[in-house]
Amino acid sequence: MKVIGAGHTSGAKTIAAHGSMRLRITTRGLVAVGLFLGFSLMASWVAEAQNVQLRTDRGPHYIGEPITVQIVASQFDENSTPEVDVPEIVGGRLRYAGVSDSSSTSISLINGKLTRSKEVRFIYSYELLVDRDGVFNIPAFRVRQGTTSRTTRPERIRVSSAARTGLVSLELNLPEGPIFVGQKVPIEVVLRVDREAQRDLISLTSSVPLFENKDVRFLDEPVPGADAQLELETSLGTIALPAIAKEIRIGGRAVLEVRAKRTMIALSTGEIRASAPRAMMSRGRDFRTGLFNQRQATSLERLMAEGDPVRLEVIEVPRAGRPPSFAGAVGQGFTLEVSADRSVVQLGEPITLQFRLQGEGDLTTAGLPPFDAAGLFDPKQFRLPEEAPAGLVDESGKHFEASLRVLDAGVREIPALAYSWFDAGTMTYQTTHSRPIALLVGAAQIIGADDVARRSGDASSETLPQGASLAALGTREGVDEPSVRPERSTSMIVSGANLAIEDDVEILLGAEGAAPTSQYWPVAFYTLGFALLAFSVWQLRVQSRDPKNMARSEALSVAAKGLLTARSANAREGASILGRVLRELVAALPEEADPEIDELIAECDALRFSPDASGSVAPAALMDRAATMLAVRERAGAKGADQ
Repeated sequence: MKVIGAGHTSGAKTIAAHGSMRLRITTRGLVAVGLFLGFSLMASWVAEAQNVQLRTDRGPHYIGEPITVQIVASQFDENSTPEVDVPEIVGGRLRYAGVSDSSSTSISLINGKLTRSKEVRFIYSYELLVDRDGVFNIPAFRVRQGTTSRTTRPERIRVSSAARTGLVSLELNLPEGPIFVGQKVPIEVVLRVDREAQRDLISLTSSVPLFENKDVRFLDEPVPGADAQLELETSLGTIALPAIAKEIRIGGRAVLEVRAKRTMIALSTGEIRASAPRAMMSRGRDFRTGLFNQRQATSLERLMAEGDPVRLEVIEVPRAGRPPSFAGAVGQGFTLEVSADRSVVQLGEPITLQFRLQGEGDLTTAGLPPFDAAGLFDPKQFRLPEEAPAGLVDESGKHFEASLRVLDAGVREIPALAYSWFDAGTMTYQTTHSRPIALLVGAAQIIGADDVARRSGDASSETLPQGASLAALGTREGVDEPSVRPERSTSMIVSGANLAIEDDVEILLGAEGAAPTSQYWPVAFYTLGFALLAFSVWQLRVQSRDPKNMARSEALSVAAKGLLTARSANAREGASILGRVLRELVAALPEEADPEIDELIAECDALRFSPDASGSVAPAALMDRAATMLAVRERAGAKGADQ
């Protein structure tokens, strides 16, 4: 029994111990559950801290009448306005009306404790125009601010069609088509309101969906005699077109007619489609007299009028018979005026041309044809830009600017340039010509080997030494040598290297005056063989040189000799010689033309015609700059040839 009792006692303790353990486990579990619930509530509070809502005004909603849509974003950071991602609206048009900040602060005193709270709200307003009746789905909007993003719930609204009436009408007068890309197409909008409807008119809203088509653009020009404005609703806001209003009679009834005009330009080929123009009218019914004796309507009647849907084909101008000088101009009466910044030039000098294009057409899509097209410039006589320049449109037309160089000394004028356009009225291509511009081109003097010798009587007269490179041209007494490798020759002809093959064995063996013995014959033959092999490799390399590189090297060599001659002349004559040398270099190598050479030529001309030019020798600084420029180009050409 004791044992049993002891056993029971022990069992009771054991049970108690286990019970205590279970109690401790339960307490820990409750703490964990409490923490979990606390974090969940905090996360829920954070999730609800920023929220967005979509609101619409109360119905009924009608086709063509603006429906107010608001996106309300609450508890976002007030220091930066959140961004709204607007979804695609199918079957309607959404217009942004603005955003407002309706933040508010409240203070409360509860049980002696002062509590301050602030509510931050951003309200984004839109106006929705629906084109069809039935249930309309407003998709979800997303509001973003930094890393925070919230999305509204989609909403469905019912849109009704108003009763049709003949008291108001809206028409759109278009050509039958097809029309051409770039053609100016006149469009007329006509609004008519019956005199009887005007007396009870509360509001009138008109819209032309064609004016929001992205495949066309519109021009609004002044309307002579305009005395009114026709307001049209679009997704970008209300546009007011100058119009002419007058009262006419239709079927014996007085009608107010308002006419406005726009010019449409198609941007691409295809079919233009747009919904019918629509006018929505709110008419008062059951009027009463107000407090200040004004007439007030106790009910409204909504009426609607529609025109015809728009379908217009846009085609490209015909390819058959298209002149080479056509560059996209469509219209009538185009003219091209050309002017040059100079009429007396030296061979290779740049000429800046100004073009002004005018005409009855869309100048924004009209350009200049390629300069080497038939009827324009001869690429053998002019160095032309690779692409036609872009233009700038202003009130006087479209302006272009381009620079070219004369390559032929026989050129006597900027020729009459052809310019073609397509006349959509006559369905034919027309061509005009600019006036030619007379040119006086001075041929640059060619500096040959005979011109290398310095002037007789000059104490420093000398010739270009054999083996000298262009680096030597940058050095003279008192002038530092430019950083050009002096050991490189400009060309094989200028270096004057002796490439003859020596057949005297004794000289080849270096034992002049000594009788060769039989043991030296193998050495002589091997030496001669290696010499022939080296000469063959060198000759093969010379023959494989690019002709363009050889021509470039030769032209630079001629320029170097001319520069040496210019150094020995006085200031005026040296500048004249250097100017001719640089012009001849540009004429021989048009790709070398750049602002650096143009600047040197301009300085030479200024010095040449300056009354103060004096001195026994040409200015060293000018000659050194020219020598450095030639040396750098020689080095660049040699590097390219080695590669």
